[in-house]
This record gives sequence, structure tokens and C-alpha cells, in this order.
Amino acid sequence: MSTEQMTGGGIIVTPDEATPIQPFGLDMRVLLSSEATGGTISVIMASHKPGEGPPDHLHHMQEECFFIVEGTYELTAGDVTRTVGPGTIVYLPRGVVHRFKNVGTTIARMLDWSVPGGQDRYFTEISNLAGTGFTGANIAEISEKHDTHFPTSH
Repeated sequence: MSTEQMTGGGIIVTPDEATPIQPFGLDMRVLLSSEATGGTISVIMASHKPGEGPPDHLHHMQEECFFIVEGTYELTAGDVTRTVGPGTIVYLPRGVVHRFKNVGTTIARMLDWSVPGGQDRYFTEISNLAGTGFTGANIAEISEKHDTHFPTSH
């Protein structure tokens, strides 16, 4: 990722400077990396094809915020499920089981903020495994390492 540091520590990243990654075959772009922000925050633009989305999961150490840019998602957080579209913002405190899925017929996009940063490292590590014959055990180990937990029930 190419970033421009501003006086005082700010960062400017243009769309073509974002780092493309493809964890699980998804199209993502790291806009702000944990490394660039000193671990304070990470921001990812994620694209999902119709039907795509993660299973139930949670983070013990990170809070997440999603901003829906394009498309329609069904989002479940705790015991609430809603269908949401562009302009919707979702805040997820630590420990809240959540999932989402593109329920539309076109590509859906969301911005994903992680505080403190870290989701970019998780997705980058998964992306780097592509084509290496990785297994579910590899995914589980990397997920635990990066504070992404998949409960069997909630």
C-alpha cells in the first residue's frame, strides 16, 4: 500500500494506492492498514457477490463498524437481523456474534473499520495462503491468531 504521511501523522490513501487482497476468493482493498496507523485502526473496502458472506463470528478484542456503500445485505448482530442497503452504518462492539450476506442480485460493497486495527492482517494472511493447499486447520489457526472466532452456537 502506498500512503502519504501528513505533518502531524495523518495519512492519505487514494483508491489506486489501496492494497488489493483476495481472501477466500473475495475482492478486498486495504485502505488503511494496521501497520500504517500504528495498530489504531484498519479500514477495508470489501466486495461480495450475490450469496457471499461470512458465517457467525465474533471478535473479543476488536470493535467493528460497517458502512454499506452499494448493494443489499442481510445482517445479523446478536439476536437482530435486518436487510440493509447503501448509507447504512452498523456498529459492533466486542463480543457480539454477527454475520452478513449479500442478498441482492449484484455485487455489494461495504467499508469495514476495525478498532484496534487487525482485520487487514487476518485477511492478508488468508489471501497469502491461496494456491498453497491450505486446510480448514490452517484457517482455524489464523482466525484464532487474529481474534476471529466462530462459535458453534450463540
